[in-house]
Amino acid sequence: MLPTGHIEWTWAGLNAIQRSTGHFVDADYRLVALAAVLPDLIDKPLAWFVFPDANAALFFGHTLLLHGLLWLFAWMSGSLRRWLPYLLAFSGHLLADRMWGFTQTLLWPLRGWGWHQWRHVSSPREMLHAYLEIIVQEPILLVLEALGLLLLTWFIVDRKLMFPHRLLAFLRSGRPPADSVPAKVKS
Repeated sequence: MLPTGHIEWTWAGLNAIQRSTGHFVDADYRLVALAAVLPDLIDKPLAWFVFPDANAALFFGHTLLLHGLLWLFAWMSGSLRRWLPYLLAFSGHLLADRMWGFTQTLLWPLRGWGWHQWRHVSSPREMLHAYLEIIVQEPILLVLEALGLLLLTWFIVDRKLMFPHRLLAFLRSGRPPADSVPAKVKS
């Protein structure tokens, strides 16, 4: 999935959770977006600068080891509840990338010290060509990206972010304006 798709799907999911349950109303959408793309922000520079000859693009950011350690740290520090929306966005990246098909990396180092072999992607240009190749080989990705745009549109309309003052408030605070968040119903 492209970085925009990770963010669109994650924001829509967070919005749906907030609207239907009232949970995570204090979540910062800016940090959620960062968490949603963080595995790629970790791994793409590694592919370009640290492991340019690895013929891989998925490294530590896409391993269960790193994700598990972060979840464990949040739990042991007593911060799990506060960090839950960000951890879900971070680990949701693995689902969106369909990492179950790349077990050499997902289960690293349990399946050895190597990474899932792909192709040479040691520059942004090579990475772009690789993504274009994937889109041609896997047209479902275009459908998922198009659905992501629809989900982003739904989020914008639902939170009335098409109005400049509301959009600016959202961008400044990382949260939809307060009057667009319904109060949690008491039973």
